[in-house]
Amino acid sequence: MLRWLLVLMMFGVPVHAGTTLTLDEALDIAESRSAQLAAQKASASAAAALIPAAGQNPDPKLIAGIENVPVEGGNAWSLNADGMTMRRVGVMQEFLRGAKLDARTARQEAEARREAAIAGMQLADLRREVATAWFERFYAKRSREVVDAMLAEARLQSEASTAELSAGRGSAADALGARALRATLMDRQLEIDRMARRAEAMLTRWLGADASREPVSPPQIRYIGHHEEDLEARLEGHPHLAMYGPMIEMARAELRMAEAGKSPDWSVEVSYAQRGPAFENMASIMVRMDLPFFQGKRQDPTIESRRRSLDQAEAQAEDGRRRHIADIRAWLADWQVAKERLERQRADVIPYAEERARLAQSAYAGGRADLASVFDARRMLLDALLAAINAEAELARAWSALAFLVPEGSKP
Repeated sequence: MLRWLLVLMMFGVPVHAGTTLTLDEALDIAESRSAQLAAQKASASAAAALIPAAGQNPDPKLIAGIENVPVEGGNAWSLNADGMTMRRVGVMQEFLRGAKLDARTARQEAEARREAAIAGMQLADLRREVATAWFERFYAKRSREVVDAMLAEARLQSEASTAELSAGRGSAADALGARALRATLMDRQLEIDRMARRAEAMLTRWLGADASREPVSPPQIRYIGHHEEDLEARLEGHPHLAMYGPMIEMARAELRMAEAGKSPDWSVEVSYAQRGPAFENMASIMVRMDLPFFQGKRQDPTIESRRRSLDQAEAQAEDGRRRHIADIRAWLADWQVAKERLERQRADVIPYAEERARLAQSAYAGGRADLASVFDARRMLLDALLAAINAEAELARAWSALAFLVPEGSKP
């Protein structure tokens, strides 16, 4: 029985294939159903669609109207009696400085890259959260199988101790101990069920009805899909840092736009004016140009503001990099410690608890020990088995945080 419990804890009970759910399937379903990810991808596409327009001059303007209409005298409100009255039509085009257009294009390109990077970050977060919930449900199932197996045996022992007490061969302490062990195991069942339901509720957000399928075939969590030493060396490929580069580029482009504001833009207006039949028609061409005379009060404050915004973006990028490195090191520490703890549980703690439970059972059968010692040994074995599962669950959580840091590790 004890050996079977150990095998059960390590491998679990197979479930019908039609009701199972692998982690890869869960990740694919979550990605296809994510409304947040779809919204961010749409935002990235919208930003990319604006790139061609960012480097263009404004649309030309149509000019139409009547000039110099007399309002007094005998020709009042006449459109053709006075030589100065003209029906005028024309077009005006504004031309922005090339440096300003280039900066606008650079800013829009950077914004499109930032939106795409945010989509990548959201995808990495989605996969990590789905994997974490999937593992929570998987290990809750494993824990429940161990507790169910031990509870079935505890019920038999409780019934046996009660029968012996009725026959005058047992003791009340043994019967109470058996009932206490059953109550402890039933309480463990409730706690495990709570964890499983919470994990399924989280999965339902991403998977819908597929969240009810049994999780099977976990990935090899004792290894990460990329080299541990590369995690800090390849920070530029991490989705959580990829958005900072475009943010800095946006701030730089906005600074260049502000600096270009010191150089005036200009416009050209061409028009044709029709006068009365007795007068010649006329054509006009006008050139307009901005006059940035008061730069100290207008352009310079804007430039200084954009410069400070660039400093802010660079500081945020550095802070994000430091924070991300700290997270990587913390996750690696969790992963390595959990792996060592799991190895110790399987190599030392569980064999010792198993042997102790076997010896206690043998001593009780030979009349050399009471039933209470058997119950204590059973509780110790249960704690050891569940502690091993918890250590593996901690290992899986740390693996989930590390496995999706770079695109190559996004699929375990």
